Amino acid sequence: MSVQAHHLTHWIPLRIYWKELRPLVDWCWVGTQRFTEPFFDQTIDACLRHPFTNLFRPQTSIDMLRERHAIEPGLQPRGFIFHMSRCGSTLVSQMLAALPKNVVISEAGPIDSVLRAKFHDPSLSDEDRTDWLRWIVSALGQRRRGDEEHLFIKFDSWGVLDISLICRAYPGVPWIFLYRNPIEVLVSQLGHRGAHMVPGAIEPELFGMTRDGAFKMRPEEYCAKVLARLCEAALLHHQSSGGMMINYEQLPDALWTGVAEFLGVDVSDTDEQAFRHAASCDAKNPALGFETDSQDKQKRATEAVLEASARWLAPLYDRLEAARLGG
Repeated sequence: MSVQAHHLTHWIPLRIYWKELRPLVDWCWVGTQRFTEPFFDQTIDACLRHPFTNLFRPQTSIDMLRERHAIEPGLQPRGFIFHMSRCGSTLVSQMLAALPKNVVISEAGPIDSVLRAKFHDPSLSDEDRTDWLRWIVSALGQRRRGDEEHLFIKFDSWGVLDISLICRAYPGVPWIFLYRNPIEVLVSQLGHRGAHMVPGAIEPELFGMTRDGAFKMRPEEYCAKVLARLCEAALLHHQSSGGMMINYEQLPDALWTGVAEFLGVDVSDTDEQAFRHAASCDAKNPALGFETDSQDKQKRATEAVLEASARWLAPLYDRLEAARLGG
């Protein structure tokens, strides 16, 4: 299907993939559909249930993103959400998405593909990836209904490893990093692992490991070292670019008592009510009510989990707390 940039209003990039070492973009019709599901893929799945979206799926070169950005640049990001994983970041993104004035893109595959493009094409420079990031965010951050004001991007947890590139693409955009007691995060991940917790599912070099080394580690060690890498990146850039650290235990109140102001968003009484309603639901399954599980996770921690947390994560958790309490 041959298209031009001006034909792609109400379409968004569904995925970026490589064909014969050439990056291509799949586009999906979304119309005025808002991104209100917990994750980007869930909203896309809903759109793909319509026959039209399966019959018409434009595929273009990545240069189409540049052309699209030139004629309709979309909203500039108002804030970025980074996280340790399993620490309340989905709750924050769901609360922000509860306001119609916000466009919230949560863990979008095309953004991750851009950030990790260097593993497909080592010749790509950071400047190339910075341009691609601006173009993909522009395409994803379009107004759907016409009255949206703010764009928030929640990255996959490993996105924080590219925070220097992201901040270079968007200097001055505030960001938050969410974290949680590492024992609880490890218990959650070992019970149901995210992609970054499965050796080889994501390039181990991203986490400072070799492939052989990653496969030789015990699960508790591998997961703890990945989490440590994420926390170290957040701490390093908190010193240089002034992000905000948020402990899981501060949620949900932190959103309307500090985070929103930090991100430059005015919160009315009506907005706070919408935040509170979103916070009363399970973030990943909004049909269910929220129930705290910290005590349960602490009880389920094995000796191996406790040892891994104490060795690789407890000192970093203390540093995160010091960064948070020190402003």
